[in-house]
Amino acid sequence: MLRIVLIGTLLTPAVLRADGGPALTPDDAGYTKTVEPFFKAYCNSCHTGEKPKGDFRVDATALPNNFLDPGAAGKWKEIVNVLGSHEMPPKKARQPLPAEVSAVVDWVTGQTVRAELVTRSSSVTLRRLNRDEYRNTIRDLVGVDFDVSGFPQDPAAGGFDNNGGALTMSPLQVEMYLNAARQILDRALVEGDKPKPVKWRFNPRVGPADRTRVRLDAKNNAIVNGGQNTQEGDWVVIHHEWWNKSVGAREFQVPTAGDYVIRIHAAGRAPGRSEVVKTAETYLAQRRDEADKKNPKGAQYNKLAFERDLEHFKTDRMYDYGPPRAKVVQQLGPQPRTLAEFDASGTKDKPRVHEFTTRFTTETAGVSLEYAYRIPRVLENFWFQEKDDFPRPELMIDWFEIEGPVFTAWPPPSHTGVLFDSPTRRTNERGYASEALERFMRKAYRRPVAPSEVAAKMALYDAARKGGATFVEAMKRPLTAVLVSPHFLFLVEPAGPSVGAARPLTDHEIAARLSYFLGSSAPDADLTKLADAGALRDRAERLKQIDRLLAGPRREAFVRNFAGQWLNLREVGNNPPAPDLYPQYDRHLEDSIVKESEAFFRTILDDDLDARNFIKSDFVVINERLARFYGIPGVRGDEFQKVPVPKGVHRGGIVTQASVLTTTSNGTRTSPVKRGTWVLKTLLGVDPGLPLANVGEIAPKVPGIDKATVRKRLEIHRQLDQCARCHNKIDPLGFALENFNAAGEWREQEGFGYKGRVGQNDPKIDASARMIDGTKIVGVDGLQAALLKQEDLFLQCLAGKVLTYALGRQLGLADQPTVKAAVAHMKRNGRTLKSLIRFVATCDPFETK
Repeated sequence: MLRIVLIGTLLTPAVLRADGGPALTPDDAGYTKTVEPFFKAYCNSCHTGEKPKGDFRVDATALPNNFLDPGAAGKWKEIVNVLGSHEMPPKKARQPLPAEVSAVVDWVTGQTVRAELVTRSSSVTLRRLNRDEYRNTIRDLVGVDFDVSGFPQDPAAGGFDNNGGALTMSPLQVEMYLNAARQILDRALVEGDKPKPVKWRFNPRVGPADRTRVRLDAKNNAIVNGGQNTQEGDWVVIHHEWWNKSVGAREFQVPTAGDYVIRIHAAGRAPGRSEVVKTAETYLAQRRDEADKKNPKGAQYNKLAFERDLEHFKTDRMYDYGPPRAKVVQQLGPQPRTLAEFDASGTKDKPRVHEFTTRFTTETAGVSLEYAYRIPRVLENFWFQEKDDFPRPELMIDWFEIEGPVFTAWPPPSHTGVLFDSPTRRTNERGYASEALERFMRKAYRRPVAPSEVAAKMALYDAARKGGATFVEAMKRPLTAVLVSPHFLFLVEPAGPSVGAARPLTDHEIAARLSYFLGSSAPDADLTKLADAGALRDRAERLKQIDRLLAGPRREAFVRNFAGQWLNLREVGNNPPAPDLYPQYDRHLEDSIVKESEAFFRTILDDDLDARNFIKSDFVVINERLARFYGIPGVRGDEFQKVPVPKGVHRGGIVTQASVLTTTSNGTRTSPVKRGTWVLKTLLGVDPGLPLANVGEIAPKVPGIDKATVRKRLEIHRQLDQCARCHNKIDPLGFALENFNAAGEWREQEGFGYKGRVGQNDPKIDASARMIDGTKIVGVDGLQAALLKQEDLFLQCLAGKVLTYALGRQLGLADQPTVKAAVAHMKRNGRTLKSLIRFVATCDPFETK
């Protein structure tokens, strides 16, 4: 019965009409006076009739004066775009006076704003919590870190996945939320005595995989495996990443499901460059001598090959080794899962204990430690680098252990946070149940609750108790209902009293908006207390809370979710650089390039820096792995550090970061089109337009196209008039980034050799370009200079992105005054990201509905 009620309640459309639908009287007089004569004079000859150019008609039947119709509104917007960019009328056609264009644009803009205000004020957006918000809210409300990876992916709209218009609800999701609520409460609420913990230590030894079993208890006789490695006293030394080299234990079951700590006593050692060169020289000399014996006449060529390949070992950055790296894999039932990767930065004399916490169920389990330092296989080394005498970082494992389940107290905080201690509990069980339920509902619904709401949920408790359930089990019934209620799963903000009138948000609604904006979770105790006191409507108090939230740990969710979606970091790894063409790209690098962009964003936020550093900066925020990749010396450790950009290194600003450069490439080669489009949309807020259908990529019969540079390919493509319209705006921005290959490495030439190798006669990169306004730019430096000249566009774009994310909806023309006010505020306050956030969270749209 509970399930049926919930499905019926939750299958609510994302947008509810308050009065049967908004009303907007068309401005027929303005249309007749301004638009109709303009169309007749400049548009009808091409854009009316059965075969209009561009399949775009402007006659009243195809383009109605109805701005509440999404299809018509989109067409009117396109008219504004082509008039504003002077794309229409065509250059050879009769041209309108600027005043005529302005009159049409102003009329369309005015009607669009009217429609937006009417639609927005006459609807209630039930904005569902997205996956990350749900996980964080459950963690802060119940104290359980619930895995939401099984939930459907949240669709994005306006660039972000917290957009209420896109966050729909399906019957399948209702079932998933119900099952999740039951699992969460089963983990959170406990009965009985504290489970007896176990602490199992494993001392692996090298040898056959199934040779050693260790009796852990009467039910567990685990297999402990040291792999086919080298034993040095108590240390297992791992030299390779092969499957039979891993160390671990398997075929055991923990006695109680819960959180367990995995500790690993590890060390490492890394050889220096001289050892690599010495070993390589031995192998290369051996190859040279054998070739001379077989063909003495080719000795001079063999000598050249020896010297060329030896130079690789002397100079390539891949042999500037960092510490060995380990991957920790957990096996539960049939499913392996990577828990973590870490650098074994300790030494044999000063080893380190690396600690990780994970959840074990009572399924058959295992833990394995794998070598994860990847040295690329390239032509110079692939034939001997896997030999045992080839110097490479070595991972050393002494022991590892599993301890748990771990509790800071019993009952655990997840239990006492819900079923707290109260005098009522000892004298009036039902009264206490009502008290606990009311407090939980208040936190879950993010507002005060009415007695009738509590009474409705208490009926579930009463029924369960009468049915013989224990107190804890009976409490789970109404608590489950709370966790699948629309008041928990959605952020509901009722509309104003009349169409076109904005309603001030309540203090609790402001608390929720602010908390989900900057923390992707429910309001904490401080925000709730201020909301109860009616203090959050005061902007001065809200500014204090903004600063507090930005200084606390919850702001990591803002960094991860806003930066991750604004910069498309979630796309990293979806189409990675081909390993045979870009051997330097590996899993550690992929993880690092995402963290680099997040750390860069965090630094600009925390240090209150000028937001123009996003375009160009004199610093980078990198770890040792990225330092090797970028060619920046002196950086040690896997932690991210703010480092000045050395002279001659072309980094600084997000367009130089490998995360952006890889996601805007095609896996096998660069894509100036993708890169230019990304710059236009992400940094300047300019929509380059959609590609025309059935145009194709490049004419396939062009002679020599297989050896043409990317620039040459696009020049051929732009010869088509229908393609040039967009590509003339896009391509110059992408050409300026051509010195970065598809993996984000700097290059001077485009390689056409075997596996993308650069030959002596291969063409040098031409990173020059001419913008659509005629401005010439050269390389990334020229691009950054051009972008800095477009400061207002960039700041408007950034302000629009932050406002979109904060409001949880797409912006319209009615929001442009707020965006421009935000930019003006930034300019008065050092152009900082923090000043923008402070403005957004205190502006009228943020505190009204």
